[in-house]
Amino acid sequence: MTSSSACGFRRRIAAVAAVATAAALVALAPPGSAAAGGARPVTGPERAAHDVTLITGDRAHVVTTGAHTSVTILRAATHGPAAVVTTMRTGDRSYAVPAVARPYLGRQLDPSLFDVSRPDGGSTVRVDLAYTGSATPSLPGVTVTSATAGHASGYLTPASAKLFGAALARQAVADSAAGQSARSALFGTVTRISAAGSSPVVTPSYPMHTLVIRAVDHRGTQLRDGFGFLMNVDDGRKYGGFFSIDEGQARVSVPAGHYLALASEDRFTDTSVSSWLMVATDYAVTGSGQTLTLDARKATEVPSVTTPDPALTEGLLVDVVGTDAKDSAGIDFGTDATPGHARLFLPPTRPPRHGTLNEQTTLNARDASVPGGRYRFDGGWSDTGIPSDQRHAAPALARMARIDTTYYADAPSRLGGTSRIVFLPGSFFASSFIFPTQLPLVRAEYAFGPRGTAYADAVLGNVADLDDPAWFDQEPHVLAPGSRTVATWLRNPIVQSVPDPAVGSTVPMSVACRTRSSMTLALEPLDNVPSHVGEVWADPSGQPVAHFRLTRDGRTLLDEDDSLGAVVDVPAGRATYRAVATIDRRLAEPKLSTTTTTDVSFSSSATSGPTAPAGWLCPSTEGTASTLLPVLRALVDLGGTTHGSVPVGSRSFDVAVGYPSGAGTARLTSVTVEVARSGSGAWTALPVVASGSGHYRAAFTAGSAQRGRVMDLRVSATDAAGGIVHQTTTRAFTIGS
Repeated sequence: MTSSSACGFRRRIAAVAAVATAAALVALAPPGSAAAGGARPVTGPERAAHDVTLITGDRAHVVTTGAHTSVTILRAATHGPAAVVTTMRTGDRSYAVPAVARPYLGRQLDPSLFDVSRPDGGSTVRVDLAYTGSATPSLPGVTVTSATAGHASGYLTPASAKLFGAALARQAVADSAAGQSARSALFGTVTRISAAGSSPVVTPSYPMHTLVIRAVDHRGTQLRDGFGFLMNVDDGRKYGGFFSIDEGQARVSVPAGHYLALASEDRFTDTSVSSWLMVATDYAVTGSGQTLTLDARKATEVPSVTTPDPALTEGLLVDVVGTDAKDSAGIDFGTDATPGHARLFLPPTRPPRHGTLNEQTTLNARDASVPGGRYRFDGGWSDTGIPSDQRHAAPALARMARIDTTYYADAPSRLGGTSRIVFLPGSFFASSFIFPTQLPLVRAEYAFGPRGTAYADAVLGNVADLDDPAWFDQEPHVLAPGSRTVATWLRNPIVQSVPDPAVGSTVPMSVACRTRSSMTLALEPLDNVPSHVGEVWADPSGQPVAHFRLTRDGRTLLDEDDSLGAVVDVPAGRATYRAVATIDRRLAEPKLSTTTTTDVSFSSSATSGPTAPAGWLCPSTEGTASTLLPVLRALVDLGGTTHGSVPVGSRSFDVAVGYPSGAGTARLTSVTVEVARSGSGAWTALPVVASGSGHYRAAFTAGSAQRGRVMDLRVSATDAAGGIVHQTTTRAFTIGS
């Protein structure tokens, strides 16, 4: 019996989210949303991940590991107002709203379009339309499938959504230039666009009072349109939600209590967005008819940053975060302040008497002297309230964590993407962008922040393929100030095995573990670093891209397509388990490591194996301690070039064989390494010698006549306990430059 759906081991056709330029807030979405589409990721049980597409064509990669959710955004536009996205969270709902959608939010554009709290099961962005007149509406990028009596249904593909986003950006710029009041229709006759099948957000029922919210723009006149968030800070479970400003006013029904309000005024040009943040704290609602005034003229301070060495700011994100007095609910308003396409004005605000208010600022910047940069900076600052002094300075280089990083590629030149998300202390939601990066690349990377700051990394192997990106990421982990480490990304051959928690992980977790009655096992793509986990996207056509089979003493426990692992019920007694897993990476269009196959066997019982270290999580845990499984793993360093080739001549491959972190030391009895011209099936065994501590050297020689050949690679090993691994990578490397 399996329970894989409960733990999110299999990726579902994923929903939209698309988070944004702001320090994002996205909770992992449960099933059921029709807000977005895209290929579903195929995942293992240690985390939940989905890739999502907004109605504007922006893509987001959402990963929840333990209590941390990270959102990495691949933008449809890289400049101008279309490149700016706002993230918001209230209660248990998270939203990602492109800036160009904000003037129409709550009117022509329903908030359900941007609710990323629930993934969808479709491969497209499905929408419902309301319209006037008898003619079927026509919208950029939207295919209408049915229309009758003022209501229509339709969809957008990831490609056509970019057309909608570009048209929406042009409309927002034109309306801003004309000083246009809030429209009654969008793109002709459409009065409302919402996510297909969406339902209203339900809030608890309390005696309600009508609150009038009056909004004044930065010039002192009424704000014609805008949106914001309102939360009860005595107890956020009583009330938290959107409000829309229309002709200077909004009316909401709320229970009595103290409130925090956040809203913004936005002005658009062809090249940028200017935003004035409005904040009200400790506002007491005691009865109906009260008026709360939000005044953009109080927003006068512009955030700025300095770094020890000159750097181009690629991302500057400001989050204003509020929590209620019970610490049971929160509100987060994230805004882009990246120079060049966004300008943000902040109102100095003291810490409130009721609940909390904090400002979190995060920076992503790089050296601009060469493509990709010789160095980059990623870090952040956390302030109580909103300070009047918005100048931020990064610490000296010696006080930062330095990571000497090499990004590999599967060709001499690839346009990939890199990202580092900053989790400031106490925050569990954060986001960043994927910054297009020419690969391969070697550079020094510096990370900084208050003590306890964690970082989640993501790397994209091919940024040109937006529909099926080749992601590898690493869970949130803490880096010590002043430390110096080395990192490699996307190094071939890609293998399929059990990942390790990252060093310094804030949520260490095992996916090869068990309790007395339950076992977790997942075999995931690794790029030669056991804490770098790859994503695999399911084919919208339905043709499987992965398969996982698990047996106990020859009896099948699980046999599934598009699965990388599972949690299964198991007896306490000793048994031999075998897992066979395959991945076809065709959708990411790799030139190397196109398919992987791993076949492992091991023995396990309720009383065998070391106990998981204190603080580690195991999806099998049912209130009892877990033990770790002796699953053999082999990682191969070809010692080749940064673009995946092995030069002609003689060299040695380093092969590291052993168990996952914490599972003990394997007593190996055999290790073999074989190569074959890709697709030939004619395997040749290489001479292998032990070099100590689970490492082996395999001698490989290539003659000039073999230049240009693509080679498959197979590693097999056994241990004294009867454990076995057979691990094959197709098109593992090329010979010659």
